[in-house]
Amino acid sequence: TFGDVAKYYLEYAKNEGRYSKGTICNYEGYLKNHLNIFKLVPVKNITPALIQNWQRDLFSSGTSEHVFNGCIKFAKAAFNYAKELGQINTNPFEKIKQKATTPKLRKRFSTKELKRIIDVCQQQFPEYYCLFILAILTGARLGEYSALRPKDIDITSKKIYIEKQITRGEEKNRTKKESSTRVIDISDKVLEAIQWHIETYKIGENDLMFRADNGGLMYAKWVERKLEKLLEACGYDKKFCRVHDLRGQYVDILHLCNVPTSYISRQVGHSNSYITETVYTQILKELSTEANELMDRKIFGGESNG
Repeated sequence: TFGDVAKYYLEYAKNEGRYSKGTICNYEGYLKNHLNIFKLVPVKNITPALIQNWQRDLFSSGTSEHVFNGCIKFAKAAFNYAKELGQINTNPFEKIKQKATTPKLRKRFSTKELKRIIDVCQQQFPEYYCLFILAILTGARLGEYSALRPKDIDITSKKIYIEKQITRGEEKNRTKKESSTRVIDISDKVLEAIQWHIETYKIGENDLMFRADNGGLMYAKWVERKLEKLLEACGYDKKFCRVHDLRGQYVDILHLCNVPTSYISRQVGHSNSYITETVYTQILKELSTEANELMDRKIFGGESNG
Protein backbone atom coordinates (compact mmCIF):
# COMPACT_ATOMS: atom_id res chain seq x y z
CA THR A 1 0.00 0.00 0.00
CA PHE A 2 0.92 3.67 -0.21
CA GLY A 3 1.22 3.65 3.57
CA ASP A 4 3.82 0.86 3.48
CA VAL A 5 5.93 2.72 0.90
CA ALA A 6 5.76 5.93 2.93
CA LYS A 7 6.61 4.10 6.18
CA TYR A 8 9.71 2.40 4.75
CA TYR A 9 10.95 5.66 3.25
CA LEU A 10 10.45 7.63 6.48
CA GLU A 11 12.38 4.98 8.43
CA TYR A 12 15.18 5.23 5.89
CA ALA A 13 15.18 9.05 6.02
CA LYS A 14 15.36 9.07 9.82
CA ASN A 15 18.26 6.61 9.98
CA GLU A 16 20.23 7.73 6.93
CA GLY A 17 21.47 10.89 8.64
CA ARG A 18 21.33 13.19 5.64
CA TYR A 19 17.89 14.61 6.36
CA SER A 20 17.37 17.35 8.93
CA LYS A 21 14.77 17.18 11.70
CA GLY A 22 12.84 19.88 9.87
CA THR A 23 12.64 17.84 6.68
CA ILE A 24 11.48 14.75 8.57
CA CYS A 25 8.81 16.79 10.40
CA ASN A 26 7.59 18.22 7.09
CA TYR A 27 7.37 14.76 5.52
CA GLU A 28 5.43 13.40 8.50
CA GLY A 29 3.09 16.39 8.34
CA TYR A 30 2.43 15.88 4.62
CA LEU A 31 1.66 12.22 5.23
CA LYS A 32 -0.62 12.81 8.19
CA ASN A 33 -2.48 15.91 7.02
CA HIS A 34 -2.56 15.76 3.22
CA LEU A 35 -1.67 12.29 1.91
CA ASN A 36 -3.60 10.21 4.42
CA ILE A 37 -6.30 9.50 1.80
CA PHE A 38 -3.82 7.21 0.02
CA LYS A 39 -2.66 5.34 3.12
CA LEU A 40 -4.55 2.06 2.59
CA VAL A 41 -4.62 2.19 -1.20
CA PRO A 42 -2.65 -0.61 -2.91
CA VAL A 43 0.13 0.75 -5.09
CA LYS A 44 -1.39 -0.83 -8.22
CA ASN A 45 -4.61 1.16 -7.62
CA ILE A 46 -2.92 4.58 -7.46
CA THR A 47 -3.87 5.88 -10.90
CA PRO A 48 -3.45 9.32 -12.53
CA ALA A 49 -7.21 9.83 -12.11
CA LEU A 50 -7.01 9.14 -8.36
CA ILE A 51 -4.10 11.53 -7.97
CA GLN A 52 -5.92 14.16 -10.03
CA ASN A 53 -9.01 13.92 -7.82
CA TRP A 54 -6.83 14.20 -4.71
CA GLN A 55 -5.13 17.27 -6.18
CA ARG A 56 -8.48 18.92 -6.97
CA ASP A 57 -9.80 18.30 -3.46
CA LEU A 58 -6.55 19.54 -1.95
CA PHE A 59 -6.73 22.90 -3.67
CA SER A 60 -10.48 23.17 -3.06
CA SER A 61 -9.72 23.02 0.67
CA GLY A 62 -7.43 26.03 0.34
CA THR A 63 -4.10 24.20 0.48
CA SER A 64 -1.22 26.20 -0.97
CA GLU A 65 0.96 25.31 -3.96
CA HIS A 66 3.90 25.11 -1.56
CA VAL A 67 2.27 22.31 0.46
CA PHE A 68 1.16 20.49 -2.71
CA ASN A 69 4.72 20.61 -4.04
CA GLY A 70 6.01 19.25 -0.73
CA CYS A 71 3.56 16.35 -0.89
CA ILE A 72 4.60 15.50 -4.45
CA LYS A 73 8.28 15.74 -3.57
CA PHE A 74 7.79 13.36 -0.65
CA ALA A 75 5.66 10.90 -2.64
CA LYS A 76 8.11 10.81 -5.54
CA ALA A 77 11.06 10.25 -3.21
CA ALA A 78 9.25 7.50 -1.29
CA PHE A 79 8.26 5.58 -4.42
CA ASN A 80 11.68 6.00 -6.01
CA TYR A 81 13.20 4.50 -2.87
CA ALA A 82 10.79 1.56 -3.08
CA LYS A 83 11.79 1.08 -6.74
CA GLU A 84 15.46 1.03 -5.76
CA LEU A 85 14.70 -1.71 -3.25
CA GLY A 86 12.86 -3.69 -5.92
CA GLN A 87 9.57 -3.55 -4.00
CA ILE A 88 7.65 -1.91 -6.86
CA ASN A 89 8.18 -1.46 -10.59
CA THR A 90 6.70 1.97 -11.27
CA ASN A 91 6.30 5.31 -9.54
CA PRO A 92 2.71 6.57 -9.98
CA PHE A 93 3.79 10.10 -8.96
CA GLU A 94 6.73 10.25 -11.35
CA LYS A 95 5.02 12.37 -14.01
CA ILE A 96 3.08 14.61 -11.63
CA LYS A 97 4.47 18.13 -12.02
CA GLN A 98 4.87 20.55 -9.17
CA LYS A 99 2.94 23.82 -9.31
CA ALA A 100 4.71 27.08 -10.06
CA THR A 101 4.70 29.37 -7.04
CA THR A 102 4.93 33.13 -7.01
CA PRO A 103 7.78 34.29 -4.78
CA LYS A 104 6.59 36.62 -2.05
CA LEU A 105 7.91 40.14 -2.48
CA ARG A 106 9.68 40.78 0.80
CA LYS A 107 10.24 44.29 2.03
CA ARG A 108 13.70 45.65 1.52
CA PHE A 109 15.76 48.51 2.93
CA SER A 110 17.69 51.10 0.99
CA THR A 111 21.41 51.17 1.72
CA LYS A 112 20.92 54.33 3.78
CA GLU A 113 18.27 52.60 5.87
CA LEU A 114 20.56 49.63 6.35
CA LYS A 115 23.34 51.91 7.56
CA ARG A 116 21.00 53.38 10.18
CA ILE A 117 19.82 49.94 11.30
CA ILE A 118 23.43 48.80 11.70
CA ASP A 119 24.30 51.96 13.65
CA VAL A 120 21.31 51.56 15.99
CA CYS A 121 22.23 47.93 16.56
CA GLN A 122 25.81 48.86 17.43
CA GLN A 123 24.69 51.58 19.86
CA GLN A 124 21.69 49.97 21.55
CA PHE A 125 22.27 46.22 21.12
CA PRO A 126 26.05 45.77 20.90
CA GLU A 127 25.83 42.11 21.90
CA TYR A 128 23.90 41.43 18.66
CA TYR A 129 25.92 43.80 16.46
CA CYS A 130 28.24 41.16 14.96
CA LEU A 131 25.32 38.75 14.58
CA PHE A 132 23.35 41.13 12.37
CA ILE A 133 26.43 42.28 10.49
CA LEU A 134 26.89 38.65 9.42
CA ALA A 135 23.17 38.31 8.63
CA ILE A 136 23.13 41.46 6.47
CA LEU A 137 26.58 41.56 4.88
CA THR A 138 27.66 37.97 4.22
CA GLY A 139 24.67 36.10 2.78
CA ALA A 140 25.18 33.31 5.32
CA ARG A 141 22.14 31.36 6.48
CA LEU A 142 21.05 31.64 10.11
CA GLY A 143 21.99 28.03 10.79
CA GLU A 144 25.43 28.67 9.31
CA TYR A 145 26.47 31.69 11.36
CA SER A 146 24.84 30.06 14.41
CA ALA A 147 27.48 27.32 14.14
CA LEU A 148 30.37 29.70 13.48
CA ARG A 149 33.52 29.60 15.62
CA PRO A 150 36.60 31.88 15.49
CA LYS A 151 38.63 28.98 14.07
CA ASP A 152 36.32 29.08 11.01
CA ILE A 153 37.40 32.64 10.22
CA ASP A 154 40.66 33.44 8.40
CA ILE A 155 41.56 36.95 9.58
CA THR A 156 44.48 37.31 7.16
CA SER A 157 42.66 36.41 3.96
CA LYS A 158 39.30 37.79 5.17
CA LYS A 159 37.34 34.62 4.60
CA ILE A 160 34.74 32.59 6.50
CA TYR A 161 34.67 28.82 6.05
CA ILE A 162 31.10 27.52 6.09
CA GLU A 163 31.20 23.79 6.88
CA LYS A 164 28.57 23.27 9.60
CA GLN A 165 25.10 24.35 10.60
CA ILE A 166 22.80 24.34 13.59
CA THR A 167 19.29 23.13 12.82
CA ARG A 168 16.42 22.19 15.12
CA GLY A 169 18.65 22.59 18.17
CA GLU A 170 21.40 20.30 16.88
CA GLU A 171 24.84 21.10 15.48
CA LYS A 172 25.48 19.21 12.26
CA ASN A 173 28.93 18.55 10.81
CA ARG A 174 27.60 19.39 7.38
CA THR A 175 25.75 22.20 5.63
CA LYS A 176 22.22 22.28 4.22
CA LYS A 177 23.44 20.80 0.93
CA GLU A 178 26.73 20.20 -0.84
CA SER A 179 26.81 23.60 -2.57
CA SER A 180 26.35 25.27 0.83
CA THR A 181 29.81 24.14 1.98
CA ARG A 182 31.80 27.12 0.82
CA VAL A 183 34.18 29.97 1.55
CA ILE A 184 32.66 33.45 1.98
CA ASP A 185 34.72 36.56 1.25
CA ILE A 186 34.11 39.29 3.83
CA SER A 187 34.66 43.04 3.80
CA ASP A 188 36.87 45.07 6.12
CA LYS A 189 33.82 46.26 8.09
CA VAL A 190 32.58 42.72 8.60
CA LEU A 191 36.05 41.67 9.74
CA GLU A 192 36.18 44.59 12.20
CA ALA A 193 32.82 43.56 13.68
CA ILE A 194 33.99 39.96 14.05
CA GLN A 195 37.27 40.93 15.73
CA TRP A 196 35.47 43.37 18.05
CA HIS A 197 32.96 40.71 19.07
CA ILE A 198 35.64 38.10 19.75
CA GLU A 199 37.74 40.50 21.84
CA THR A 200 34.83 42.14 23.71
CA TYR A 201 33.08 38.92 24.67
CA LYS A 202 36.28 36.85 25.02
CA ILE A 203 35.26 34.18 22.54
CA GLY A 204 37.70 31.25 22.51
CA GLU A 205 39.03 29.78 19.28
CA ASN A 206 36.76 26.73 19.60
CA ASP A 207 33.79 28.51 21.19
CA LEU A 208 30.62 29.34 19.31
CA MET A 209 30.50 32.99 18.28
CA PHE A 210 26.92 33.32 19.49
CA ARG A 211 24.68 31.68 22.06
CA ALA A 212 21.11 32.24 23.20
CA ASP A 213 20.43 34.13 26.44
CA ASN A 214 20.32 30.88 28.42
CA GLY A 215 23.73 29.85 27.10
CA GLY A 216 22.28 27.22 24.78
CA LEU A 217 22.56 26.94 21.02
CA MET A 218 21.20 29.90 19.10
CA TYR A 219 17.91 29.13 17.34
CA ALA A 220 15.69 30.79 14.77
CA LYS A 221 12.90 32.13 17.02
CA TRP A 222 15.47 33.64 19.39
CA VAL A 223 17.15 35.53 16.54
CA GLU A 224 13.77 36.62 15.12
CA ARG A 225 12.88 38.16 18.50
CA LYS A 226 16.15 40.10 18.54
CA LEU A 227 15.48 41.39 15.04
CA GLU A 228 11.99 42.46 16.10
CA LYS A 229 13.49 44.53 18.94
CA LEU A 230 15.97 46.11 16.53
CA LEU A 231 13.28 46.92 13.95
CA GLU A 232 11.07 48.57 16.59
CA ALA A 233 14.05 50.59 17.86
CA CYS A 234 14.51 51.86 14.30
CA GLY A 235 10.84 52.83 13.93
CA TYR A 236 9.64 49.87 11.85
CA ASP A 237 6.88 47.40 12.58
CA LYS A 238 8.47 44.41 14.28
CA LYS A 239 7.17 42.14 11.50
CA PHE A 240 8.53 44.36 8.72
CA CYS A 241 10.86 41.58 7.60
CA ARG A 242 12.27 38.24 8.71
CA VAL A 243 15.86 37.32 9.48
CA HIS A 244 15.96 35.21 6.32
CA ASP A 245 14.99 38.27 4.26
CA LEU A 246 18.33 39.84 5.19
CA ARG A 247 19.98 37.15 3.07
CA GLY A 248 18.00 38.32 0.05
CA GLN A 249 18.90 41.88 0.95
CA TYR A 250 22.57 40.93 0.68
CA VAL A 251 21.97 39.59 -2.84
CA ASP A 252 20.29 42.90 -3.76
CA ILE A 253 23.24 44.90 -2.45
CA LEU A 254 25.75 42.92 -4.49
CA HIS A 255 23.61 43.33 -7.59
CA LEU A 256 23.50 47.06 -6.93
CA CYS A 257 27.30 47.01 -6.82
CA ASN A 258 27.30 45.31 -10.25
CA VAL A 259 28.77 42.08 -8.88
CA PRO A 260 28.39 39.10 -11.30
CA THR A 261 25.56 36.75 -10.42
CA SER A 262 27.88 33.72 -10.61
CA TYR A 263 30.00 35.17 -7.79
CA ILE A 264 26.91 36.04 -5.71
CA SER A 265 25.68 32.46 -6.09
CA ARG A 266 28.95 31.13 -4.70
CA GLN A 267 28.84 33.58 -1.80
CA VAL A 268 25.35 32.56 -0.70
CA GLY A 269 25.76 28.86 -1.47
CA HIS A 270 23.28 28.44 -4.31
CA SER A 271 23.77 25.43 -6.56
CA ASN A 272 23.28 27.61 -9.65
CA SER A 273 22.76 31.24 -10.69
CA TYR A 274 19.14 30.61 -11.71
CA ILE A 275 18.09 30.39 -8.06
CA THR A 276 19.86 33.67 -7.31
CA GLU A 277 18.22 35.44 -10.25
CA THR A 278 14.66 34.18 -9.84
CA VAL A 279 14.14 33.64 -6.13
CA TYR A 280 16.35 36.01 -4.16
CA THR A 281 16.90 39.00 -6.42
CA GLN A 282 14.31 41.71 -5.83
CA ILE A 283 14.31 45.46 -6.30
CA LEU A 284 15.85 47.55 -3.57
CA LYS A 285 13.84 50.52 -2.39
CA GLU A 286 15.11 53.63 -4.15
CA LEU A 287 17.24 51.42 -6.41
CA SER A 288 17.06 53.77 -9.39
CA THR A 289 18.18 56.73 -7.26
CA GLU A 290 21.09 54.83 -5.75
CA ALA A 291 22.14 53.43 -9.14
CA ASN A 292 22.25 56.93 -10.60
CA GLU A 293 24.23 58.22 -7.63
CA LEU A 294 26.68 55.37 -8.07
CA MET A 295 27.00 56.20 -11.79
CA ASP A 296 27.71 59.87 -11.04
CA ARG A 297 30.40 58.97 -8.51
CA LYS A 298 32.09 56.63 -10.96
CA ILE A 299 32.07 59.21 -13.76
CA PHE A 300 32.59 62.49 -11.94
CA GLY A 301 34.18 61.27 -8.70
CA GLY A 302 33.36 62.33 -5.15
CA GLU A 303 29.83 62.53 -3.82
CA SER A 304 26.90 63.27 -6.11
CA ASN A 305 24.57 66.18 -5.42
CA GLY A 306 21.48 64.06 -6.02
